Amino acid sequence: MQAHTGDQVVVKGHRIGQPDRKGEVLEARGPDSSEPFMVRWDDSGHVTLLFPGTDAVIEHLAQGKATS
Repeated sequence: MQAHTGDQVVVKGHRIGQPDRKGEVLEARGPDSSEPFMVRWDDSGHVTLLFPGTDAVIEHLAQGKATS
């Protein structure tokens, strides 16, 4: 999975009624813009190091496309 600064990460809710969690990618720490990612979460403003799972999708905002 690859992401660039400014892309959006969406982590799908795990339970019925649980909202998706969204955040802005601040930095890709892996080789070739791969994970882990530093993410600022929209709901809390906290910055965390994310190792995305299969429930995560990257929305490349410059291109308007989503990849998982």
